[in-house]
Amino acid sequence: MASATTASTAQTFNAQLAAVLQFKLDSMVALFSNTQGVSAGVYCPGQGVWEGASGISHSGTPLSTDMMLGLASNSKLFVAVTLLKLAENNVIDLDHAISNYIPTYQNVDPNITVRQLLNHTSGVNDPFFTTSLLDSILAHPTHSYDINEVMNYLGAPQFAPGTGYGYSNINYILAGEVARSATGLHISELIRNIILTPLQMDSTFYDLEETVSGTVAHRWYQGVDFADTSRISLNTSGGPAGAMFSTAGEVVQWYHALMSGQIINATSLAEMTTFASPGNYGLGIGLFSFFGNTCWGHGGSTIGYKSRTIYDPCMKTAVVGLSNSDPSAVDGITAILYKALVDRLPRCPQTITGSTVVCQGQQGLTYTVPLIANATGYVWTLPNGATIGSGSGSNSIAVNFGPTATTGTISVIGVNGFGESDVTSFNVTVNQIPPSPTVSTNGNVLQSSATDGNQWYDQNGPIDGATGMTYTVTVSGTYLVVVTLAGCSSGASLPTDMTITGVDGRGALASTLIYPNPFDREIIVETTEMKQLSTVEILNATGHTLRSQSFIGRAVIATHDLAPGVYLIRTDNGVQHEFHRAVKLH
Repeated sequence: MASATTASTAQTFNAQLAAVLQFKLDSMVALFSNTQGVSAGVYCPGQGVWEGASGISHSGTPLSTDMMLGLASNSKLFVAVTLLKLAENNVIDLDHAISNYIPTYQNVDPNITVRQLLNHTSGVNDPFFTTSLLDSILAHPTHSYDINEVMNYLGAPQFAPGTGYGYSNINYILAGEVARSATGLHISELIRNIILTPLQMDSTFYDLEETVSGTVAHRWYQGVDFADTSRISLNTSGGPAGAMFSTAGEVVQWYHALMSGQIINATSLAEMTTFASPGNYGLGIGLFSFFGNTCWGHGGSTIGYKSRTIYDPCMKTAVVGLSNSDPSAVDGITAILYKALVDRLPRCPQTITGSTVVCQGQQGLTYTVPLIANATGYVWTLPNGATIGSGSGSNSIAVNFGPTATTGTISVIGVNGFGESDVTSFNVTVNQIPPSPTVSTNGNVLQSSATDGNQWYDQNGPIDGATGMTYTVTVSGTYLVVVTLAGCSSGASLPTDMTITGVDGRGALASTLIYPNPFDREIIVETTEMKQLSTVEILNATGHTLRSQSFIGRAVIATHDLAPGVYLIRTDNGVQHEFHRAVKLH
């Protein structure tokens, strides 16, 4: 047995975790005599890709991480994503009947949709599970099959389209034909153009349609080295259902790129991971549970190769095992490698809680993420101009937003000695603090320099209802204004002292008399202008009018329901007005 380990050059894979993975891989391959070798790959957030291999390619030659192995049914995800990309570009419609694209075949309902092919709800049978087709492939390894020959082996449908689930390799052979009909290109060319070239997957190829560049690991079937047996019959018959080869490192790279939105858009990704029930199958990918965790992935088995992919959508980790033997323990070995990550890495973080809208200059705002399993510390990232006031390294921090802080994202990861979790993020809108207003006066009218958001204050605090750009002063005192916009308040204006002229009893205008003062149940207003219509108002200390009455000569105003205190009496004869203070005792 031999082993090898490599790591991503873009990021540094944790050496301690790499050692654990390699140890488990070596131990498990050594344990199962039916498993000639396994090439494994792992992607972890913040670390990149680890690759390891254990076992042999063939006698005297250890399996290495750069050797390419058959993906078998893990080829299907490449096909499904390619068709999703064609649908994004309006080349095909996944919900159109396949009769719009391809001819009718016996035992294939022409009303089946493209989507039903990809999620195995078409009802189409699968002759690859029968001995007759398998025996033919084994007996004539150099024979090149066309689709019509394969379809001759097809039996009656399992069920009506859309009424059940039945895994069938024929679904993906037909999907490849749909792609060819819609574009004029073989599915291998489309996969190369849409996926492999953009991701620089130079060690991945579609067998027989593309030139092999590199070393293909010997395949072992039922304990026999099949390297000298042609793959022509196998991979022309299966084609899009299982003809691709790759390395474990490139497959985990593929999973990471796909799931992070580098190939298809968010809508297509959601369609891909909509798992039909029964079957728990999406588009080229299945839904599984490993050690109580929801995972996505696929298995694969063909003559001489087995594969298993596991992607944890919460942890954002990918684990791939490719074996050059069938039968093989690669399913269990891949699961054990995944379990090593689950047991050691910080798990997936949940949602951050805290204020979504803040103001520049606010201090000590709390942001918290629920405790992350396996994490021994936390690393936070804040918007520009924000700093951690307390709690650094914990799951709950106090954030100070400086005077120049900007709108941005608060993010956190959990960390420990084996690595880090995926990141969880929280958008925060940071609003500017309005400039402090200035106040100008015009008689007893105050005016703010701000058109909106004003709140006027006197020496006793905020004046109820005084929120306009101007405020008319009726009581002597000290006044200022504060501007609040988008929840953020300015500094106060400079205070303005206001004095209201007027006397108690007979006012500045000798023609007006107000009595009694103090008053109780009523107050009387008299003027010598017996023919002049006047108005009188009683205002409280905040300037709100409580009584208003028009009169000529004399007015008697009921005041029995007024609370004890100081009131302002305003009289106006249409030419001039004056103010008087009056006190209610009881």
